[in-house]
Amino acid sequence: MKWGEMHKTVNEDDDNSSDDSGEETQRKEPVIRFESVPHRGAINRIKSMYGSPIVATWNEDAEVGIYNISQCMEEL
Repeated sequence: MKWGEMHKTVNEDDDNSSDDSGEETQRKEPVIRFESVPHRGAINRIKSMYGSPIVATWNEDAEVGIYNISQCMEEL
């Protein structure tokens, strides 16, 4: 998952403020991109090899899956 263009939240606690105050601020929408890997069942644990695109998962049926996520990482 890759997150970008994230900005601090704007809180409007003042009930007396109005939208026609003349102050127009441009707010950029956050950009969240993700790639998914097909997986059967719920994941109980996930491990990765440091500096490697190899990821291992353990699902609810006690099955281990090993994935190469290099293509997903390139897409992000």
